[in-house]
Amino acid sequence: MLARILDILIPVLLIGGGLVYFGLLAAGLLADWHLPYPASYWWLAVTGCPALGLALMYWRAYSD
Repeated sequence: MLARILDILIPVLLIGGGLVYFGLLAAGLLADWHLPYPASYWWLAVTGCPALGLALMYWRAYSD
């Protein structure tokens, strides 16, 4: 059951989090809009999603 959830969750976190991260970077470059880095916890969530996906991928490879 957990393996099936991880099969779905890992790519969603990696790809989805990466797309959101690069979307926010593009919005910052194109529209001169930004989230203030140290004051906004959204950056932690946005960068944490791909990092969690990568960590789960390594954890799963180690456990296999």
